[in-house]
Amino acid sequence: MLDAARELLLERGAGGATVEAIAEASGAPVGSIYHRFGSRDELLGRLWLRAVVRSQASFLAAIEQEDDPREAALAAALSIVDFCEAEPADARLLVSFRREDLIRKSSPALAAELREVNVPVERAVGGLARALYGRAGRAAVNRTVLAVFDLPYGATRRYLDAGERLPRGLRDDVERAVFAVLP
Repeated sequence: MLDAARELLLERGAGGATVEAIAEASGAPVGSIYHRFGSRDELLGRLWLRAVVRSQASFLAAIEQEDDPREAALAAALSIVDFCEAEPADARLLVSFRREDLIRKSSPALAAELREVNVPVERAVGGLARALYGRAGRAAVNRTVLAVFDLPYGATRRYLDAGERLPRGLRDDVERAVFAVLP
């Protein structure tokens, strides 16, 4: 059901991902969708949350695999590029919806999950900022976020939005940009 919903969202936009269309595309009865998710908004929130958790898993693993903080930051940034290349549908979904919009339309339980989903990444980025700059103050965290999130997502976004493959050499460009921002 979630994969069918994701494909409909990416092909037709939010308006085209009705419960009826999702049911038809997935082969699941409409009642089963409502039974499992309660509403279309809940299904969309769960779909986005699934994509976030998938992308965060590779990001966190990349940071943990490197002892040198500059190499950890680079690995984290490149994990985003790699995720966008390996999972373009999930990556497109992530850049298409804002968490805050999903929170407003979600059940209290899902809204709480959406609010908390970034906590492990925020902790990891704070630790990375401390390792890079000796502290995790606002400026250090902002520069770390620029290097490990903003640069790779900025570099991939237009290709994701257009549904295009990432160009050859983009990974190398992101690497150079990350090292230009880091101390």
